[in-house]
Amino acid sequence: MTSRSTLYIKNTLEPTFNFTKFHFYKYIMQINLAHVLMLKDQAILPQEQASKILEATNELYKEGYTKNYNTTFEDLFFMIEDDLTKLIGAELVGNMHIAFSRNDMDTTMFRMFWREKILEWLEKINNLRKTILTLVEEHSDTIMTAHTHNQQAQPTTLGHYLLAVENNLLRDIERGTELFKRINRSPMGAAALSTSGFPIDRHNISNRLGFQSPMNNSYDAISSSDFMMEINSVLSISLSTLSRFVYDLIFMTTNEVNTLRLHDKHVQTSSIMPNKRNPSALEHTRASISKAIGDLQGTILLAHNVPLGDIVDIGDDIQPPLFSGFHHTHDVLSILNEILTYATFDKVRLYYQTQTGFATVTELADVLVRNHHVPFRQAHGIVSSFVKKLVAEGAGISAGSADRINRIAKNEFHILLNMTEEDFTKAVCPKNFIRVRSVFGGPAQGEILLQAELSSEHMKKTTEWINETINKIKLCEKELDENVASSINNINEN
Repeated sequence: MTSRSTLYIKNTLEPTFNFTKFHFYKYIMQINLAHVLMLKDQAILPQEQASKILEATNELYKEGYTKNYNTTFEDLFFMIEDDLTKLIGAELVGNMHIAFSRNDMDTTMFRMFWREKILEWLEKINNLRKTILTLVEEHSDTIMTAHTHNQQAQPTTLGHYLLAVENNLLRDIERGTELFKRINRSPMGAAALSTSGFPIDRHNISNRLGFQSPMNNSYDAISSSDFMMEINSVLSISLSTLSRFVYDLIFMTTNEVNTLRLHDKHVQTSSIMPNKRNPSALEHTRASISKAIGDLQGTILLAHNVPLGDIVDIGDDIQPPLFSGFHHTHDVLSILNEILTYATFDKVRLYYQTQTGFATVTELADVLVRNHHVPFRQAHGIVSSFVKKLVAEGAGISAGSADRINRIAKNEFHILLNMTEEDFTKAVCPKNFIRVRSVFGGPAQGEILLQAELSSEHMKKTTEWINETINKIKLCEKELDENVASSINNINEN
């Protein structure tokens, strides 16, 4: 037998073995056990043979796998086969692989691994949602300036802003739950690609492994990579939102804005400037998001130009970068949740900033339309001229008056107005701006609290679904153990 390339072993086979042993051994052994039970149920394997195979396989499973890579073998699959052969002989080990292939086993173990990781990710997203919703309630009436195009736009509330982030996370949850349903389909029984001439029961093994159902098409079962691309997509979409959120948080920590103060545990000082409170935890979070997206996007390049079949590109090779992207995502959610838990927002300064600019002048234009029946475009023009004059004078909104509005309307637009100072003061008041915007989805406190309650209900239901789904998988694992033990005991008793 020609020995394998040392470089091939060092660069590919051994790293793949180590990754598979660490992440997938549990699922390989569960698949082996479930497959043999199915063969027994279908009378493809005699009870006595099946029980001997199950006993040896279960013993190896419970021991765990600590061996280093043996260059005699191609991968973990054949090393496990060799270990079982030493225990029960080549004939029995050969029989356990009736209607069984590395092709369907590999993609099944990937799906078993990733369905659990997606549930883990969904839990992390819900944890972050919970923290954000707590802040939403705390800041449902904390008035702040919102920005569009990085320019001061209109007053809103911090609760309104944070709900926008939370609503993105809510959609992440919806995408993730649908992704889980597509992952949770069993390829087993596809064998190499065209099933088997033996009377196997694909639903039997699907149920034992906790899947919703077998995949419909056996060729698709061993060749599909779209669920991995969808993991990439769902995580990347979520990370993109988190990146934008982190950008805003860093902006709020700047000395010029200074509306967010991070806990001391999340900042670093300068080696030379004693005044510095660098938002390093947020900066590292932003970098981790970039690393995660980079790893995830790389999986597209592995999958887009390979044949539709069982190919290592969409099997072993795609797993490490996909997992690395997931791992960084996991860390991002953990640290961001902690940062928000300990950070504080400056309510007074947030409100002050809405008073110093021109964020409220949209309401001033709206008042001209509602109360004085000025067409909106002309009302917009009057207020725009009003703002330009104040800016030219180096003055803020506090230097304005109803009289100036009336004069601009008359002199520049030939419109006679009788706006009172009381009307003007009310129109440019940030609190009034928020109060009158009480329509569905708006920033008024009552609407914020209502929307937060709806999100909390959604989060509760999702948490229940996640816990139920995790418990179903655990129950299947328990039943698999019990069925294996029962089958072993039957043959021992006989």
